[in-house]
Amino acid sequence: MIPLDGALAGIRTDAITLIGRMADALNASDDSTQIDQKRLRDIAEDLREMFFIVAVIGEFNSGKSTFINALLGERLLPMGITPTTEYIELIRWGEQPTYKPTMRPDGIRQWTHPNTGGVGIAIVDTPGTGSVFEKHEKTAKTFLHRSDLVIFVMNAKQAFAENERIYLALVQQYAKKVIIVLNQTDLLAPNELAEVRRFVETQLKDKLNLEPLIFTVSAKLALENPQAESGLSAIRAHLRGVYSDTPPAQQKLLAELETVDKIIATHIARAQQKLELVHTDEGKVRGVERDLTQQSDYLTRELDEVMAEVKRTLDGVRKRGHAFIDEHLRIKLSGRLSKPQLEEAFNNVVIGRAARDLEEIGKRYMNSVVDQSRLYWNNALERLNKLQELLEQQKMSLDASWYEEQRANLERAVQTAQSELQANISGNVLSELSDIFESNFGTFRNTALFTLGGVITTVVAIATPHGVTAFPLVLPALVVGGAVTAIFGPAAVMAYRRMTKASHDDFDQRVDRLLNTYNETLSDITYKERTRLTRYSKQQLDPIYTRLTTLVSEYQAQHDTLVELQRENTRLRNNLAAL
Repeated sequence: MIPLDGALAGIRTDAITLIGRMADALNASDDSTQIDQKRLRDIAEDLREMFFIVAVIGEFNSGKSTFINALLGERLLPMGITPTTEYIELIRWGEQPTYKPTMRPDGIRQWTHPNTGGVGIAIVDTPGTGSVFEKHEKTAKTFLHRSDLVIFVMNAKQAFAENERIYLALVQQYAKKVIIVLNQTDLLAPNELAEVRRFVETQLKDKLNLEPLIFTVSAKLALENPQAESGLSAIRAHLRGVYSDTPPAQQKLLAELETVDKIIATHIARAQQKLELVHTDEGKVRGVERDLTQQSDYLTRELDEVMAEVKRTLDGVRKRGHAFIDEHLRIKLSGRLSKPQLEEAFNNVVIGRAARDLEEIGKRYMNSVVDQSRLYWNNALERLNKLQELLEQQKMSLDASWYEEQRANLERAVQTAQSELQANISGNVLSELSDIFESNFGTFRNTALFTLGGVITTVVAIATPHGVTAFPLVLPALVVGGAVTAIFGPAAVMAYRRMTKASHDDFDQRVDRLLNTYNETLSDITYKERTRLTRYSKQQLDPIYTRLTTLVSEYQAQHDTLVELQRENTRLRNNLAAL
């Protein structure tokens, strides 16, 4: 372990606690998040052990194990022309070398050697990238985040293969310090080596925007003849400078906190992306709800407008009815109308086009309701289908359990909307409405005419005691008895006025009842339609919206927590840099 004291010891303690909180803050809903949780906990464990880890990575035929043995100054690790490193080999500093490794619980083989570079410095040999040991290559990549310095070894004769580019890109993700070692230079002429070096420099710059230090070495020559000019001395000098410029403990903490910052920054970006996604989804559900509200408001406005039109039509009937009553209740002994004549006059003068107008108003309203409703459900389906498409696109970015729940909610909402749309296509409601209008208006016309005929008969009877009435007496309430027929002069006029007013009032009541009937009929249709909308909102949209709202809160809380943890991490890094 690297010895610590003072401020470094306190920062390490704070860092271990902070990294543990970060791991707990991640919502491990997918494999990548679980991997990052493990990485954070591995980093915290590394800080407890406090080794400065130099990871040696590269293709299986690059000579990594030979290079490490050359650094150590003896053949400690197995070497060969075939992939020999099946395990992660960790060589810790120790006063005496151990030539038989011990197997740690985490599957790492551990050695000790006094030439790792100093107390607390460990060298790690990883299985080669692109090797036949695919599971070990995966292990090597998951170990990468634990390193503090990466030495990337390339075969000088096959430098910068595609696997090497991919692995170096992975190194970049964790903000690792990296140096490049071109090994097996003994197989190339000087001019060839210079050409390879220029090629690697260009590829690193163009493809990865990297400009690391590049060393050329023959590890095999250095191991066979330590006094020969193999290029290894330059690497050793550089490593001594790395360890002396900044204490390994400080470098270790800085490197780990930089890696942590990269990991947390990735999850902050994911949380932000999820927030944006669910906000978009929330907006789309809001759109469906907004359409629903607009549809409900439209129905209310349309009902008000159509009832105003019905009232105008019936007010016309009312006005013409009053005039008709006034005209036909005048006491004239001659020119009295027969029943058919009175009925014809009433229909022509009072009713006129009213019945047809009211039926057209009702049809127009019903067609408008059906058309608007059909438009609403079509829009709802279009929005929900787009939301389903969006959800499928978001599938990899969202929590799996939430995705399945929301997908089921959306499917139910779409199916219900399709059913509601089909229900609106039926013309049964329009037919029923037409029958109701025709029946109620017909009843109004017949009873009003019948009553009016009786009133006229009574008035004529009052004015002409011996006259022959055109209609039987039908309004006993307006007739004061048989003796009335004997009343003459002012008494007859007073009776006439009372009957005129009573006729107006009776006619108004019938018009009002007819208006109320139409209002109840149309209101009932509107209420049923609004009830459908409300029921759909409560049963289908509310679960979707509620879950979205909950998810927004969860993602926002997670995002804010990660941002705060990142701030604490930055504070620790600044404190470290200031030492």
